[in-house]
Amino acid sequence: MKFKVNEVFHSIQGEGARAGRPCLFIRLTGCPLRCGYCDTAYAFHEGVMRELDDLVAEVRRRLGPPRPGPCAPFVELTGGEPLAHPDAPALLRALLDLGYEVALETAGSHDLAPVPREVVKIVDRKTPGSGESHRWLESNLECLVPGQDELKFVLCDAADYDWARAWCAERRIWERVDVLFSPVWGRLDPAWLAGRVLDDGLPVRFQLQLHKLIWGAEARGV
Repeated sequence: MKFKVNEVFHSIQGEGARAGRPCLFIRLTGCPLRCGYCDTAYAFHEGVMRELDDLVAEVRRRLGPPRPGPCAPFVELTGGEPLAHPDAPALLRALLDLGYEVALETAGSHDLAPVPREVVKIVDRKTPGSGESHRWLESNLECLVPGQDELKFVLCDAADYDWARAWCAERRIWERVDVLFSPVWGRLDPAWLAGRVLDDGLPVRFQLQLHKLIWGAEARGV
């Protein structure tokens, strides 16, 4: 079983409820979406083919033995769009079988049903400002595990904010899973977004991309 891998790197988790934790990232190549603000366009095509066993061995070598605790060894499958690889669920299962905490970053454009339930699913619900909001699979909401999984909205402008707020309210999303609101880097004022979240009393988690604050927006492998 082979995967086209763009990069494997150890960094600080930059987003979501687990921001700040050391994490080993496996970035797969390829994505059928073309979001207007994409910051990983280099992963559309660049990469090398690697065997599943080879990837698993590298994860074991770089993370060491699994151990319990709130900052236990942590590995995330990202992209591109990792679920564009048909065998991605098998890779996720193999990573779980190592005993680590495992996360998946996905756009929600591909079916989440084959993904092992124990995988932390960080699902990016694309907004109208991304140009890809129509790629969403509504059935994926039924695959999200309360208290574990996260639904993320990357907001381009005030219209995106209003849209995301209404979308979540209509489905009562914030009663089911953690909801994250994030401004598009360099495009939407973070202070404006934080102020709107507070003024409107939204039960969401405001976030910035921590890795970009540390290493800059253009850095790769972080």
